[in-house]
Amino acid sequence: MTLLIRLAKVGRMPHPRASVVASVDLLVCDRCGLCLPLCPPEAIHLALDELVVDRHACTGCRKCIAPCPVGALAMVPA
Repeated sequence: MTLLIRLAKVGRMPHPRASVVASVDLLVCDRCGLCLPLCPPEAIHLALDELVVDRHACTGCRKCIAPCPVGALAMVPA
């Protein structure tokens, strides 16, 4: 099964310390919003009823991963 992963596309380079960034599986995400306040750089946003990760703002801290009740967040190479 192909997972639908949406990453915000911005004309900047990923965070210099991040070797991995968060990504959201939109087929699994229930848009509960638990991850939003946990993201220190506020790289996760709710836009048009979809969770979007700005891969250029993500620092790879992984604070959003464990609290996700449905396991929709994962780390991928930057």
